[in-house]
Amino acid sequence: MTELEDLTRAVADNTVPGGSLYGRTVARIIELTLEPLRDAEPDVARAELENVCAWAARTKPSMTSVRNVVDLALATAAGTDGSARSVVESVSETMRIFVTRSEKAVEALADGISEIVKPGARVLYHSNSGSLRSVMRRVVDTIPEVSINVTESRPYRESRGLIEGIAESGVPVTLFSDAAMAVAVSKSDIVLVGADAVLSDGTLVNKTGTLPLALACKFQGVPLYGVTELFKVFDGDPGEVAMELRPAGEMSAGWDLVDSGRVAVWNQFFEPTPPELVTAYLTETGLVAPESMLAAYRDSVRP
Repeated sequence: MTELEDLTRAVADNTVPGGSLYGRTVARIIELTLEPLRDAEPDVARAELENVCAWAARTKPSMTSVRNVVDLALATAAGTDGSARSVVESVSETMRIFVTRSEKAVEALADGISEIVKPGARVLYHSNSGSLRSVMRRVVDTIPEVSINVTESRPYRESRGLIEGIAESGVPVTLFSDAAMAVAVSKSDIVLVGADAVLSDGTLVNKTGTLPLALACKFQGVPLYGVTELFKVFDGDPGEVAMELRPAGEMSAGWDLVDSGRVAVWNQFFEPTPPELVTAYLTETGLVAPESMLAAYRDSVRP
């Protein structure tokens, strides 16, 4: 199987860990799709670009990193002379620049973690992402006497993948069921979650379970921070960001009542959490209030 086939399957099967990496993966898919088309007819190269961009946006409708990469690729192509070579070379270079910038942004997220996680803190995480892994690694390596709590994050139990990266550290880790989120919050001092999108009003879109987690935090007075690079902010109508639904079989494979149609399955993978439930966002530029995220994003992409 080729790299392009591997990456395409990973996106379709939802096995890429985190929104930032989804954006970088789609950027690489776009580059690989265009690579053999330098000498193609201009209409062919443009059609292939539009097809792969439409596929990515349709497959990951909740992830603004993907949407923004798609928009970036199409805008770059529109600014060329229209020849296949110009489209391929310009878009490919833009995708590579984006990937490098995103990697640096995720690394920089951890630089501000000492502002919010103090020695001895009990830190609760939900789900898995490159941003959370970067921050968790810095917490474990530099902040003394911390302990880690994680929720399962069903149906894939993604939080297990998150804590595997610190298994050798000796830091205490406790796993809670998603149904016990409120209990987990009561045993934590701070909650950190990733973001698959940040809407223009500061709404956090993340893995299902984030909203009840945020409500439990509000009830118990525990701060909840979104950890994200600014590129995940969507500068557009929030109604355009759909909440992705996954196949029923991920929850119910082999259950005859579902297979027969007697029981329906609603396997929603992402959900919005309103900005008033988010204490702040930890970004590559530091802490940003939810209502200031759109302005911070615009500043970050301004030439």
